Amino acid sequence: MFGEINHQVLYTDAAFKEFGEKHGYLLAQVPYHPAGRFLLSFLAGKIPEWRGRYSSSWLKKNLSGKFSSVYAFVYSTDCMKYAHWIAKKCKLHLVVHLADHSPEFERLCSANILLEASKLVCITEEMKSMYERTLGRNDIEVLHNGAEQACSDIVSPPNEPFSEQNPFVLCFIGSLFSNLHGDCIEDFFKAVSEVRAKCPWIEFHLYGQRQPADFLEDLICLDGFTHHGVVPVNKKFDVMEKAHCFVIPSSFKEEKHQHYRYSFPTKLPELIASGRPILSYGPKETATNRILKSNNLGLRIHDRSIPKLVESLEILVSQYQESVKKFASFSPTTREKFSADGVRRKLKNILSFN
Repeated sequence: MFGEINHQVLYTDAAFKEFGEKHGYLLAQVPYHPAGRFLLSFLAGKIPEWRGRYSSSWLKKNLSGKFSSVYAFVYSTDCMKYAHWIAKKCKLHLVVHLADHSPEFERLCSANILLEASKLVCITEEMKSMYERTLGRNDIEVLHNGAEQACSDIVSPPNEPFSEQNPFVLCFIGSLFSNLHGDCIEDFFKAVSEVRAKCPWIEFHLYGQRQPADFLEDLICLDGFTHHGVVPVNKKFDVMEKAHCFVIPSSFKEEKHQHYRYSFPTKLPELIASGRPILSYGPKETATNRILKSNNLGLRIHDRSIPKLVESLEILVSQYQESVKKFASFSPTTREKFSADGVRRKLKNILSFN
């Protein structure tokens, strides 16, 4: 999103250290370990935070450039609070971009930061509406990932008839979290197994990390199922090109749904641009299903039902070209809405304070 904007990246979670070091990003672990042995490191400006206090010395040593604003892409209050402190310390505009909703953002301290922010951005229209109600702001923007032109340029899916030499490939791309995808992703394994009894050349390929690492361990080893791990960036379009249909599972458990309903997978724009059908399985109130419905896209199943999944998969396999036209055809206007170039232009405008 920052392809056209001069910027410096600071991240607050050491879990991304390998990626951050590879790209020259600056790690500010916040919160840092609260152990008393780190007090001297904090006082010496060697660490950015200790027990809720932030180090001006660390900031001065590590961020010496001239900046016009602080942009915080957040899914945790710790990151947002630190960005707010930096903005106040350096007398800069603060732009908060909420990637996920959490009840923590509704607490008084967090709500005050969201109210004080120069600009507030949400990742979906549903999230925007919710924060408009809770905060009383009427200037909230909506911005999410876009799809590069390369997604639209990948070749059309191979024609049927499907066979062992030309298998039908069902594909999931993204991180699999037991707390978000449990109690629904398992249904795909059961449905695919049923379809394979009649059509043994349907395959389910999954790409991305699993949290915890043993999530679905007893299922991915079955015939017809393969978990490939994280997709290398230079292989992403090859993976997408081989797929005939992408799946997006969302838990039907109410307590999980309430947390996830305002967000959607970051790769959704890319999946839309690929021209493949998307099989969305989850409550109709999720942001994913609202986006697909508003753009007349995707095959959407809103009730938890393995028989409905089986029926949908059989339709996709037996009537594939018709399904592509029905579930994956979108207008030039929709294409522009989800394009990466359009997203970059909009972000540049949001970060303009002239």
